[in-house]
Amino acid sequence: MNVIRIPLFFLCLIYVSHTLAQLQSGPMVGYSEMKEVMLWAQTRQPARVQIRYWEQGKPATKWSTAEVVTETRAAHTAHLLADRVQPGKRYEYEVLVNGKKVALSYPTRFQSQTLWQWRTDPPPFRFGFGTCMYVNEPEVDRPGTPYGSNYGLLTSLTNQKPDFMLWGGDNTYLREVDWNTRTGVLHRYTHTRSLKELQPLLASAHHYAIWDDHDFGPNDADRGFWLKPVTLEAFKRFWANPNYIFDEGCTGTFH
Repeated sequence: MNVIRIPLFFLCLIYVSHTLAQLQSGPMVGYSEMKEVMLWAQTRQPARVQIRYWEQGKPATKWSTAEVVTETRAAHTAHLLADRVQPGKRYEYEVLVNGKKVALSYPTRFQSQTLWQWRTDPPPFRFGFGTCMYVNEPEVDRPGTPYGSNYGLLTSLTNQKPDFMLWGGDNTYLREVDWNTRTGVLHRYTHTRSLKELQPLLASAHHYAIWDDHDFGPNDADRGFWLKPVTLEAFKRFWANPNYIFDEGCTGTFH
């Protein structure tokens, strides 16, 4: 009988690669309030997703979000509610896919809002702002020099450790192959969200977004664009804003 010996470290690498491979993009930290924080993740195929979190520096006590089963129809996205947080706390977290921890190489953290009203001055904060994020896809880009470049700017922004990030629109660029089908729209949102340089920023700062014409439809598209219900659906699936004031738009409020 032949015995095959596989080094332990090799087995560990296989395990890490397998769990990480199940995650398409994210995790992303969404809105923050005093009593809850929304998180987001996307898997490559249907899977059970959960977030486990704890107060920074106190890993002995952990809480978990409800488990979400991602579906193909929803682009395998999951919104995960951390509802055991307390005001003015910082937390660390980890992602579980099918009950297994996903090993990530960058910090994963979020914070709850401080109860400062009638007590102190509002706390200082730092935020980033981004817009016009074109991620190249050579197979469908227009001929010539592509628009997208300088993704390292996202790394520089992450290194500034913003408390939250404002996305001012054109956060993805729908193209000719995307405009007229739900399949194309979800592909474009997934393709942009999966950019390697974006992942550490998603995981450590709170994100709030509004759209512009390119996340909505063709260049300079207006309310006459026939697929607008689909692009609005995609926007809501891929962002984690706290509210949407109007049914036909993505505007909202947050403190």
